[in-house]
Amino acid sequence: MRTYPGLIPGPQSLIWHESPYWQYGNFVNGRKYIDPVLHLGCFVLGFERWDIIDYVNENMKRKPEVAENFITVDKQYNFLRLNDVAWQLAEQLYSMCGYKSIFALSGSDANEGAIKLASAYQKQLGQMQRTKIVTFENSYHGSTFLNYNMGDSLFNDPFYTLKKYDQVIRLKRDFDVNHTNWDEVMCVMVETCSYGQGLAPNSKEFWSKIEQIQQQGVVVILDDIFIGGGKTGSFVGWYNLPVKPDIFTMGKAITGGYYPLSITMYNSKIDKVLPTEFDWEHGFTYNYSLPGILSCLKYIDILHAEMPTEEHSRIVLTAKETFEKAGWKIKKQFGTLFDVTRGKENKFFVIPINATDEYYEVLKQNLI
Repeated sequence: MRTYPGLIPGPQSLIWHESPYWQYGNFVNGRKYIDPVLHLGCFVLGFERWDIIDYVNENMKRKPEVAENFITVDKQYNFLRLNDVAWQLAEQLYSMCGYKSIFALSGSDANEGAIKLASAYQKQLGQMQRTKIVTFENSYHGSTFLNYNMGDSLFNDPFYTLKKYDQVIRLKRDFDVNHTNWDEVMCVMVETCSYGQGLAPNSKEFWSKIEQIQQQGVVVILDDIFIGGGKTGSFVGWYNLPVKPDIFTMGKAITGGYYPLSITMYNSKIDKVLPTEFDWEHGFTYNYSLPGILSCLKYIDILHAEMPTEEHSRIVLTAKETFEKAGWKIKKQFGTLFDVTRGKENKFFVIPINATDEYYEVLKQNLI
């Protein structure tokens, strides 16, 4: 380990460029090793989907402009214009789940956008007293200042000299619904399943409380960024939960992992309250999301053509059998995400949604 001029402080090392790789990991000394988390759950189809990269490259050659622009014709102000493919993806997603889309680059961006959208909704209703944001212990919602304040997982000392944002209420998972004044709450944000909770799913009682809160005028936001993209057998990860959010966010695996894209998605309840001339003031990083939008379109095409999610139950069952035969106990499991232990060892795995017999054979060898 050493430090390199021009890079962030702390221990760093170069990637071993000489190391050859295979679809799900690397070769080391002639032996195959899987990447257990598929680069933090992004590359759920593996690392050799050149069809996604080729599709993006060819389309960027034909139409390389950013995803949006303003056009003035004959000195007349014109409306915001989006690239064709932005409309294509928005329509595709709407046909899949009935939610409208706002595109961004990172999960942090999408989650902060979701909060601002909830705030705009409450303002349009005249609910100016609703300023509080409710989140839950052992959550992670991103790395911007607002997201730091909402989550308490993965960061040791995120605030430095910055004072904490005082409008966040962080509750325990077994919270008493009657101990919070929900008339002051703008929104509640919760992960589909929290990595910080060790993949422990929230209980039916928990989701029942979330539904009660929703009925009291609080906007429910689901952070589906880590779970979505096919890991639960459907593109949207929360579909099997007993709650339907007003807003949800997606990222990571939705492009196969090859290009950055995140999405803030909102339902008709939010949409019909927003003004026709809604001035969306959330920054402009989403201008550069065109490669991500293209790769998401191609990824969805692959899911429809190859139907790997149809094999979800078999893939999960085979993974369970592989872990158990190798002497590993499954502590927690959610979709294709596994937290396993053997003695004092603990490992985390994201199983590819197109896992082959070869993958399981290498997994078995790696577990021995």
